[in-house]
Amino acid sequence: MKALFFILLTFSSLSWGNAKLELTISPGEVRWIEVPVEQSSAVLKCRNQEIKSVIDQKLLKAVIVESYFSDLAPFECQIIDQGKVIKTIAFTILDKEYKAEQLKVDPKRIKLSAKNQKRADAEQLVLNKIYSSSERKFLFKTPFEEPLKSVVTSVYGTKRVYNKQKKGQHLGTDYRAAIGDKVPAANDGKIVYAGDLFYTGYTVIIDHGMDIFTVYGHLSKTLLEAGYMVKRGEVIGLSGNTGRTSGPHLHWGVKVQGQYINGISLISETTTHLK
Repeated sequence: MKALFFILLTFSSLSWGNAKLELTISPGEVRWIEVPVEQSSAVLKCRNQEIKSVIDQKLLKAVIVESYFSDLAPFECQIIDQGKVIKTIAFTILDKEYKAEQLKVDPKRIKLSAKNQKRADAEQLVLNKIYSSSERKFLFKTPFEEPLKSVVTSVYGTKRVYNKQKKGQHLGTDYRAAIGDKVPAANDGKIVYAGDLFYTGYTVIIDHGMDIFTVYGHLSKTLLEAGYMVKRGEVIGLSGNTGRTSGPHLHWGVKVQGQYINGISLISETTTHLK
């Protein structure tokens, strides 16, 4: 698998005052930023919305993401203290092409019955609540790792056609796995969901803090319960073939600030920064 490359935005060695820094990002990418600040009350806003950040030893730390569904419009992030903009980061969006593939799955999981649609809708409400309740601090201190050291069978962003009819996007990474293979956590965090979902079958969701979540889907069994503080590498479940799937594998999703992004980019950024 070809690694994506990203520029780590570390400003601790720069003295840029109130100047505007210009950077690039592509759809589905995540960036880690550290910006020197004197004020402990400073906040970060992107597109006029506050982004969770922490200030540690006069460094404001946060992650910035760009949606897979980006309209490619440039945007700015501003560090604000007491109503005054003290630093600005301007992002230009670089377009990115993604692959395409065709899959054959159970028709019942494509055109949903009224019963299944009701179930899927109810589950989405539960998930929305989970994803809006992230811890306001980083729950990890080490880089993220891939959940399995196996062949990637479907990369993030792949455009999909199900049964030659329904179109969609694969906003995760699929790893080859036999039923019953051990699945470890990609990093420290808190398990916030462990159960059965219509689309991803038996699923574990981990909150890593600061609106960063990892999702482990199509499991044959979950091994830990919600509320458990898991460590990187700790086994959270066994791979399987549950939910909407065409065969046994592990689906690994990464959701940051409400957007499913390329987990490989999160690995790259945290590996570069958290040594």
